Amino acid sequence: MKFITIAALLVSAVAVSAAVLPVQPKHSLALPEDQNQNVESPNPVLAAPAKSYVVVFKESAASQAILNVERDIVAFGGKIGWRYTTLIKGFSAWIPAQVVIALSNNPAIDYIEEDSEVTTL
Repeated sequence: MKFITIAALLVSAVAVSAAVLPVQPKHSLALPEDQNQNVESPNPVLAAPAKSYVVVFKESAASQAILNVERDIVAFGGKIGWRYTTLIKGFSAWIPAQVVIALSNNPAIDYIEEDSEVTTL
């Protein structure tokens, strides 16, 4: 009898917890008018193939701003590569073209360029 009562309380607690969980915030890449919509796809899939880019942040960029951009890239089908912290704030990533366009408007980002091999003469 005690087991059934405890199990019932546990199920009730889980149900109540699920009912009061906050809604996930919109991606920082969303346009202002998109921020008012309550429906959000958990993993949007973009049709465009991803290319390799280097994303460099301004020196004044907060760590949380960098993490938000990384999260958004992954959420929209990209993949984070190397993180750079010594000489520059940034990372390499495979990013779909539509996301690169959206990132170009981010005030924390200094520049984004397509990744390429660098050689010396």
